[in-house]
Parts: sequence; C-alpha cells; structure tokens
Amino acid sequence: MTRQVIKLGSSSIASADGLALDVIAGLVSQIAVAQRAGHEIILVTSGSARLGRQLLAFEGPTASAAPALQSLIGSVRTAIGSAGHGDLGRKLQDVLRPYESGPGSGPGPQAAGTDAALPSAVGQPALMAMYRQLAAAVGVEVCQVLVSRSDLASARAMGDLGQLLHDALGRGLLPIVNGNDATDPHAALDNDQVAVAIAVAAEASRLLFLTDVRAAYRDSSLSERLASLTPAQARAVRVTAGGSGRGGMGSKLSAAARAACCGVEAAIGSAREPDVVSRSLNPRARIGTVVRAAGPPLEPARRWIGGIAYSEGSLQVNREAEESLRTGSTLFLSGVKRVDDDFAAGSVVEIVDVRHPERVLGRGSVALPSAILRLLRALSPTEVACVLSILLRLRYRGSDSGSMLDPGAFPDCRELSGGASRASQEAYAQLAAFSPERVADLADSLQLAQPHLCATFLLDKGFLRGEVPEADAARRVVRSIHAVHRESLVVYPA
Repeated sequence: MTRQVIKLGSSSIASADGLALDVIAGLVSQIAVAQRAGHEIILVTSGSARLGRQLLAFEGPTASAAPALQSLIGSVRTAIGSAGHGDLGRKLQDVLRPYESGPGSGPGPQAAGTDAALPSAVGQPALMAMYRQLAAAVGVEVCQVLVSRSDLASARAMGDLGQLLHDALGRGLLPIVNGNDATDPHAALDNDQVAVAIAVAAEASRLLFLTDVRAAYRDSSLSERLASLTPAQARAVRVTAGGSGRGGMGSKLSAAARAACCGVEAAIGSAREPDVVSRSLNPRARIGTVVRAAGPPLEPARRWIGGIAYSEGSLQVNREAEESLRTGSTLFLSGVKRVDDDFAAGSVVEIVDVRHPERVLGRGSVALPSAILRLLRALSPTEVACVLSILLRLRYRGSDSGSMLDPGAFPDCRELSGGASRASQEAYAQLAAFSPERVADLADSLQLAQPHLCATFLLDKGFLRGEVPEADAARRVVRSIHAVHRESLVVYPA
C-alpha cells in the first residue's frame, strides 16, 4: 500500500472554456482504481480562481451584455485608429486595452484588492461540486480541506492537519486540498509548497506533480528530459521551458527537492499521460522526472521545521560549519558567511552551502534577526563581543557617533577595525555608517532576542569605556551565542 499526494496544477486542467473536464474526470477515475487496489491518495488541486473568473465573467446579469460591449469597444478602437487624436488617442487606447479579452478581464470586482480572492471564493464551491459529482460517478467519496498559512505556522497546527488527513484516509475518503486564496490572498501560499507540506504532514511516501508537460526539460525544444535527480540537482536546474501554471516548472523542482530532503520521493509528469496515476505507483515504471528521496522520512518531532514551515530566508555556511552540524553541534556565528532575505528572530530559515547554494543542508529557527546576523556573521567570539560593546555604546551614548568609534580612545573599536579578518573590518565599517535611528532599531531588537547576553554587557558597564566584559560568566555567554536555536535544527542526510 502506498500513500501518495497528487498535486494537480492549473496549467494541466486548463482549457479554452475554463477547465478540462475530460482530464479531471480521467484522473478521478484513475484515483478510484488506485483506491480499490489499496492505495491511499490525497489530491491537491488548483483551479478555483480560474473557474471563479469564468463564472464572474460569463454568468450573472451582465453576461448578456458581453457581445454588445465587445462590439462597442471595437468601434471605438477603430474610430481612434482612423482619426489619430494624438495624446488623447493613446490614452483611450490604454483605457480600452484591459477589456480586450472580454468583460471578465477589465476592471471589476476581482480587480479590487487582490486578483485571486474573489474569484477563488466564487470558484471554490463550484470546483468542489464538480469533483464530488465526478467522484460519485466512480464510487468515491470526497472531503474538502482548505489550507491557509496559519495551518502551517506551528507544529501543533501541523499535527491537527495531519490528524485530519489520517482520519479521512482511514474512512476511505479522497481528501481534496487547496490553498485558501479567498481568505489568505497575501500569504504567498502556492499549491506546489502546499503539496509538500501535505505530503510531510500525512506521512506520504510519494508526491506526484501533474502539469502540462511530460517531465522537466533542460531545453526549450523539450528534447533533453531530466529523468532522475538528487535534491541538489533539482534545485540547481535552470529550466527554459515547463509548466505554465502560477508556479511554473522551477517552483515544482524546488518543491520536489524540499520533499525529497524530507524523505518523500517526488515525481513530475503530465496529467494527460494515460494511466499516469497507476504508473506513478509502480516503482519500476518510468515516469517524467523523479527526484529521489535523500533519506528516510523525518521523525514526527522534526516534520514541522524540516518540511512544512515556510522558510523566510537562508543562511549560507562554510564547510567547517557543515561538519559541525553533522556531528550534532549548533550553528555558531563564525560559520555563517552570508545572510539572504529579511526575517525576524524565531523565523525558520534554510541552511545552505556557501559554495553550492543549491545544496540545502538543513533548516532551523534563527536566534537573531537578519539585520543582526549580517552584522555578526563570520566573526569570532572576541569580535562579536566588540561589536556588541560598540552597538550598545552608540545606543546609549551616541550623540556623537564619530567620537564613540575612535580606535584610539576605545579598545573595542581598535580590536575590531584592526582585526585580521575581512568580516571584522566590514562590521566596523557598518557600525560607522549606521544612523542613530538604525542603531536604536538594531540594539533594541538585539535586546529582545538576546536579553541575557545584553544584560551581561549593560550590568558590567565596561562598554561605555570600550571594554568588553572579562568575567568568565560573560565570556561563556558570548561564546554560546549562536545563529540558530540548537533544539530547532534539522540537518538533512548528506
């Protein structure tokens, strides 16, 4: 018995009239056959926004006006083209351009706020009604699961979601899952990533992405198929052709790599390929592009951070840091060589190889915000202490920041500016360039993230003279500061 998640992309079920009912009906029939053979299937589907836009455009009291409106637009455009009218003509052309594809594409209800919220709200019940009818025809009962960003925001929420999916499968139901664009339109929740989260939460062994091409290809002529990839290879691929849905092939390869890091084998294939579901369940069948699992599935305590939580950025680390992580150590500041994106303390980030960023080493919850990590990255404990001393002095005695950064007057400035490492000199240059407002923001965020550390400096008061605390307790506090919380680290198999 195999538990498989199937992600059905909008590109694979699109047609000129909205949705390709023949493709959807065929897949539901294949899923019914797989269920009768003892397999458990979860379907993650797109299409609600596409269907909703069709309903908003061509149903309701304005639908009968569509031909007349198109005729009027054509007449006005012809008149403008023949008469010229200079700037006025160009402005009118710009006004009419959004209406070229019909009444649903011009300014209307869906143009207010976000493009997806209202169409998704209209399309979601219609999409589920369609699935329910098609499934009933082949003897399958369905249930709907709408996933918002909040459903993936904690290990407890993940546990609730996983339990719901387990209960549904235990009753022989087909769970149909969709990202909730209607109430969560700004959450950057794309269904490729939702599919990974569902596969990890439900303890699936395989994840199948169905799109409008048979595989991932390296070239635009679709002649160089990528048959089998490791997670790092999948992340490194720069495809020039692929699915036409919102995520595209790059999104699918990235999601497949993330699933594979969590122990879930992923495949990419065509929704229109005959018997694609049964073939995907046969380990000996050749199908599309396969991204091999990097190791066994994650244990329950590691699933949320390792595979479900949304990553807010990344830390690029050196080889020494990687070796340390694989022996069970934490990630210290000296090993962080680059910080990507902006995030707050407590955010989940990816840990990647600085020389090969396509290699994801693991994930974890950061102990410091990105701005502080950029300031302290690659520094030794002594240099970190100097930066903290200078930052706090600028915060509390920084009316003249130039005098507070004089290497001749303050030992911490002398140590940092004259340091042998490039990172030390860059940190000193950053401190010198900060405005008072920036200093206040950084110092305050540091005190919120590391109150014990900052209290050690503030109580010692040596920072006012440019002297870092010398007591053994203070040294231990500085040496123990890390980039990622030790208990949150998930390191993927090499």
